Amino acid sequence: MSASSKKSLESLIHDVGSKCASLKSAAALLKSASPQETKELLALMAQQAKSLAETIQNFRMQSEHERRAFH
Repeated sequence: MSASSKKSLESLIHDVGSKCASLKSAAALLKSASPQETKELLALMAQQAKSLAETIQNFRMQSEHERRAFH
């Protein structure tokens, strides 16, 4: 694994971990949230899920680009 790939993977792990922690916290808060808070938390969760999917897709695209560059 190249240094660039290792750094990309470490960045991915950090980003995914942060987004998952945010989702977990928001889910825990839903238990006692008011209707307005629930709406806000669900919007936050949807945003984080979208961001997580984009982060993973970007990593896939970067990894594919690196594979092609080395072959």
